[in-house]
Amino acid sequence: MFGRFNGIIFGSLVFFSSLLGSIFILFPFMPLAFFAPRIFRFVCDRFVGYWLTFPASMLTFMFGVKFHVSGDLIEHSKPSLIIMNHRTRLDWMFFWNALYKMNPWLLTTEKISLKAGLKGIPGAGWAMGCGAYIFLNRNYERDQRILETMLQYYKESLCSYQLLLFPEGTDRGERAAKISDEFAKKNGLPKYDYVLHPRTTGFNFILNEMRKHDYIDAVYDVTVAYPDKIVPSETDLITKGLLPKNVHFDVKKYKLSDILTNEQKDIFHRDAIDASQWLLNLWKAKEAKLKKFYSQAPERRKLEPSGKGYVWPVETKGIGYYLAFLFWIITSIMWIYFTITIFWVKLYILGAIIFYLYAQKYHGGAEFLFLEWFFGRRFFFEKAP
Repeated sequence: MFGRFNGIIFGSLVFFSSLLGSIFILFPFMPLAFFAPRIFRFVCDRFVGYWLTFPASMLTFMFGVKFHVSGDLIEHSKPSLIIMNHRTRLDWMFFWNALYKMNPWLLTTEKISLKAGLKGIPGAGWAMGCGAYIFLNRNYERDQRILETMLQYYKESLCSYQLLLFPEGTDRGERAAKISDEFAKKNGLPKYDYVLHPRTTGFNFILNEMRKHDYIDAVYDVTVAYPDKIVPSETDLITKGLLPKNVHFDVKKYKLSDILTNEQKDIFHRDAIDASQWLLNLWKAKEAKLKKFYSQAPERRKLEPSGKGYVWPVETKGIGYYLAFLFWIITSIMWIYFTITIFWVKLYILGAIIFYLYAQKYHGGAEFLFLEWFFGRRFFFEKAP
């Protein structure tokens, strides 16, 4: 639409809409997080999910990205674990469009495991904290405590969430690929050209925690592939206005009975199991699937549908994207106008900012403050063990 300025416009709209939304939409509901936490979760999930529709709509309107989605339907009413290869730092954002195609309500129930540094981003980080996303520090002992508590919070909030995890731990950049190759050589594993070797420890821990809380219906394996252009990071998007023309997602559903060995099926769900070999075999098959994909000419590349073989239309129909786009543009303009013209609005904004900064500094983030209100005790996640 605007050439390379698309990236700057996109980044600005995402920043200001998330900042203003976290202040004017989410902050007024903070008393509910203390007095009625389950109602707070219901409200927050829907507002955050509706905001996700905004960047998803811009990827279509401004950049003309086409999303090709196939495989099994992800059920939004049942708790599950979603695992995906991590080709670029934008995979998780593109995945919102895939979820919207399947069922727009998935945007209200999907949760993401992210790097802890992202929660400090004004606006987006605050909103993701309110949305109960999981931020990890790459400190295994500390992350274990966070995951245990967050998954228990999900369960006791009576909400059915789908948790997105990247078992590779990071995107397949040049440095990560080199480290993965060295790990493969050291451990006698095959060298991969399209994925990184997955980290089984974190996957096993999350799977077992979800089993312990009887909070998992299935594991969804998602393969993401880019047939024409691979844009590594948000820097390329914002500074150069670059995005791929097409993004492919294929989804395969696995019941727990498909993952557990015959011996493990007899193990009580509160007892830990080791699904490392299943994950390693899955990633080996994913490498072969992507090798087949990239061996084709760019215009012929497509992922073979998995599972039940559903293929969603490339064009997203309906007025949902249009309504979300207009809502966030109009309300952002309105909030900016009120901020400039009304003094007490400035005081309100100052109060909201102070709250988010306080939660970040003294509790480790808004999501941890909500956990403390929910369970009635301090966790001290802001302090390293």
